[in-house]
Amino acid sequence: MEWVVNAENVIAVGTFAVASSIAFGQWWYERMVPRRRRIGYRVQLDTAIGDGDVHPNESLTPDEKPPVFSRPARLTSMAFLVSIALLAGLIVTGGEPPPMGCATGSLEVTGSTAFAPVAEELAEAYMEQCPGSKITVTAHGSTTGLRELAERGAAAKDGAPGLVALSDGPAPQGQETGDVGAEGGEGGGLAGTRLAVSVFTLLAHADVPVRNLTLADLRRIYAGEVTDWREVGAGRSLSIVLAGRGAASGTRDVLQRRLLDGAFEPPASSRDCSRKDNPKAPVIRCELDTTDQVIATVARVPGALGYSELHTTSTLEGVRRLSLDGRRPSLDGAGHDAYPYREIEYAYTYGRPPADSLTAGFLAFATRGPGQDVVRTHGHLPCGTPEGLRICGAAD
Repeated sequence: MEWVVNAENVIAVGTFAVASSIAFGQWWYERMVPRRRRIGYRVQLDTAIGDGDVHPNESLTPDEKPPVFSRPARLTSMAFLVSIALLAGLIVTGGEPPPMGCATGSLEVTGSTAFAPVAEELAEAYMEQCPGSKITVTAHGSTTGLRELAERGAAAKDGAPGLVALSDGPAPQGQETGDVGAEGGEGGGLAGTRLAVSVFTLLAHADVPVRNLTLADLRRIYAGEVTDWREVGAGRSLSIVLAGRGAASGTRDVLQRRLLDGAFEPPASSRDCSRKDNPKAPVIRCELDTTDQVIATVARVPGALGYSELHTTSTLEGVRRLSLDGRRPSLDGAGHDAYPYREIEYAYTYGRPPADSLTAGFLAFATRGPGQDVVRTHGHLPCGTPEGLRICGAAD
């Protein structure tokens, strides 16, 4: 009875039932309802044989009932019933037709690891609605994704590549970009589409006796001036260990732009995030490939400090989120500029994709309709909503 869940199937079967009732009602009324009979009489003519012609009488006999519905009306009703039956059968057994705007072909999505879970679910939802499309998501970091897109786009000789690069924030200055909101850019170069507002958070090992950091203290930590949690309010001594990402990470770039006032993280000084391999380094810091690795390391190493997209840490154990200047990380306050560690997620293409391409269809799906529900489910604020539009539109 799965077809009952689909409203279109229910309507189709219901329409067929109504049409069948009308046809059956005609037949039943003709044969079962008593009606008045005609009274006839004969007239005999005294006419010689051969004087005139004999014509068959096609009228009703005196004992016959006159039909309520004419023959054309009955034939029309039957044809209508057959048509409804065929249409209902096609709807119920043929499945749902693909929605408007579906495109076939292959598309790759790369870039941000923080936004990768959203991209994977968007890809699955699009492929389910649009048979014949194949979308693969391989996240390697925002900078790596943008660089791959620029290189493949410049080398393409038969149009832009079927590649979308996700980025935590706008592409670095110096790259030729055409950012016009959700409409793409003209010509070559990178064209950005604003997808959503993402909130990030600082993470500390669960045993770290600190709940809040000021921006000033955070900058001192990443500058190597503070190496012990006691120096920022802890009641006991505990060495600080920085678990960070590589230079290709968009999440790291957001940290540096939004919280560190443009300053870079200190160089890596540890391979295992526990021992200092460079004795001259002021603080222990290791670099990891993915957000998941950062979270796992912070949960494992006492005194560790790291960062991640907010929604990723909602169900994890062994780590705690830190407030910044007394403000808790929250998507609700993202539109009021109260919590600073947030950024807009972009989807970049090489130039404006053709309107009938899979690239354009996927981006439209991600920014409108059911795609917005997917984005919101993962803890991001879609740019297509009224509140998201206000924040994303003010990004310039």
